[in-house]
Amino acid sequence: MYRSHLLHRFNLMGQSHRSDETMLEDALRSLILQYIVDEGREIRDEGGLRKLPAMDELCRQLGISRGKLREELIAAEACGVVEMRPGDGTYVRPFDFYTPIRTLLLYSVALDRKNFYRYYELRTQLAAAFWMDATRKLTLEDKEELQRIVERAERRLGGDPVEIPHKEHRDFHLLTFAKLGNEFVLGLLRAYWDAYEAVGLHLYFDYSYYEAMWSSHGAMAEAIVAGQYDRGREVLIQHFTLLSDRLRGSSGTN
Repeated sequence: MYRSHLLHRFNLMGQSHRSDETMLEDALRSLILQYIVDEGREIRDEGGLRKLPAMDELCRQLGISRGKLREELIAAEACGVVEMRPGDGTYVRPFDFYTPIRTLLLYSVALDRKNFYRYYELRTQLAAAFWMDATRKLTLEDKEELQRIVERAERRLGGDPVEIPHKEHRDFHLLTFAKLGNEFVLGLLRAYWDAYEAVGLHLYFDYSYYEAMWSSHGAMAEAIVAGQYDRGREVLIQHFTLLSDRLRGSSGTN
């Protein structure tokens, strides 16, 4: 039985001299996740998503009750691994690092707002480290869109009434890294913006702050379009200094 096969492998975890692949698989410690890994190629593809067998069949293969299987599926869905569709079945989603990170980040920020500032520090280091690789992969169309985003933001700031260009702010930074091709980095960066909104930093702060912020975004866009990626990175780091000052002020820290 498939469950016996898995349990035998899990029991080997205390043994040495195992291959890295076996250690990685054993570390999952989830029957449904391990099933998806092992049987991935055999799972039927429907409309671009792979459909798992019916629950009764899965229970039979895994040797567990429907209640236990449902618990595992709910946990897998929370991690973005599967999608349960009532009356239709359960589908395996494409790999998505963003969903579990977003959930855990928002939970941590709800527990302690200081966790946002800690995550912000991670985000700044991450963005600076991957800036060169990301911006060099941008297409001409991407670069032109960055300029259009800056123009839209400036129009909103200069309008009557003034509008906060938060969507443009998020779009600008995510587009900058969109071609990086690293789902882990992109997931961490996307989750940052959800936390940014959760703590209310997308709300009005000070007009001079937004003027300075979008001046730096304009300079970044110009540097990217000109192929001056080092210069763009310098502006990015200066931009983060501006944000850090704002965060220190809003958190009441020095």
